[in-house]
Formats: sequence, C-alpha cells, structure tokens
Amino acid sequence: MNDPQEIPWKRILVEATAIVASILLAFAIDAWWQDRTERIVEVQYLHALREDLLSSLELLDDAEASQRRQVEYLESLLLTNGDTPYSDELRLWIDDGLFNVGTYQPQISALHDLESSGQTQIIQNQDLRRVLASVRQKMNDLEIVQRDFQLSQQMLIDPFLVDHFNLSNLMLDRAANSETNLAVLGTSDFQSRVAFKISLRGEVSQSQHEVRVAFTEALELIEAELETTNGS
Repeated sequence: MNDPQEIPWKRILVEATAIVASILLAFAIDAWWQDRTERIVEVQYLHALREDLLSSLELLDDAEASQRRQVEYLESLLLTNGDTPYSDELRLWIDDGLFNVGTYQPQISALHDLESSGQTQIIQNQDLRRVLASVRQKMNDLEIVQRDFQLSQQMLIDPFLVDHFNLSNLMLDRAANSETNLAVLGTSDFQSRVAFKISLRGEVSQSQHEVRVAFTEALELIEAELETTNGS
C-alpha cells in the first residue's frame, strides 16, 4: 500500500546541504585559525633566531679578533731564541699565546628550542629550514674542532709549559718573572709546539668561518621572511 504522504526531498536536500556547508565552514575556520596560530609562533621563532644570530655574530667578531692577536703572539714567539731577554711583552706572548685556549660558544637557544620541541616544520620557507640545518651542522663541526684543539693543548702543549715555565708568576701573579727559563725558547721542542698551536688555531678559524657563512645566510633569509610578514 502506497504512503499517501509525499517525502519532502527538496527540504531534506536543502537541510543536508546546509549541514554539510556548516561542517565544511567549521573545518575551514579551524584550519585558518590553526594556520594563523602557527604563523604567529613561526614569526616569534624568526625574531628569536634573528636576535640569537646577531648576538652570536658579535661574539664571533670578538673571538676572531682575540684569536688573531694570539696568532700574532705565537708568530712572534717563533722569532725568539734562547738569548731573548725577559720582558712584559714576552710574558704576554707566552701567557696569551701559549697558555690561553679561548673558545667560541655561539648562543643559539632559539634554534635548540625549535629542534627540541620538534617544530622545525613550522618554518614554512624550505630554504630557511635547509640553512638552519646547515647552521646546526656547522656548529657541531666547530664544537668537534674546538674540543680537539683543547685536547691537543692539554696533552701536548700544557705539560711542556708546566715543565719549563713558572706558572705561579706567569698565570697567577702576572708579574715580571726573571727566573723563567728562557733558554727553552730556542729549542726545537718549543718552536715545534708553537708552530703546532698556530696550525690548530688555523683549523679552528676555518671552522668558525664556515659558521659565520651559515649564520649570515640564515640571517638574510630570516630578514626577508620578516619583511614579507610585515608587508602582508
């Protein structure tokens, strides 16, 4: 027996369409809000990365200036011999040239936070993500080179210095020390260690240069991203 009541297909279709549209709209709003939230977080990271990079480049400038002076002192020591008289200048060459290690520690806490939180994909620019990965790799490489430099200092240079120089005067009092055994300055053992430290410092300088290149490239991309954001 046929149902005499007609099914209101038109009304059902309209209501179904409205329901589907409202669901799709809700999804669109949610996606827009999530994208907007992620963009806000991204911009915050970009600003933090920018500040860290600028600060780290300034520290690198200071470190490189100090290391250039150290190399100058070491090269001056290569010109000394057993007859070289003691002077405050010579003490400076030995103290800051041979005793001093001096390492560079970049301050990129924002990159560490980004990596440890697993949010590197929040950086939309793929080139920037690639360069930030390079920044991390170059910093890791520098850490290895500097660690090798410190170990070489501790194992090959420091024991020799302890045996031949009065540490209390050179390192603690920093006063003129006429009792220092300066005859060692003309020995091949002393000269070879000075030359060895110059070569080690050269390896560190090369690694630092690679860090600088990566920092600068990342900074340029970040500046471009922030400029785009401010203009939108």
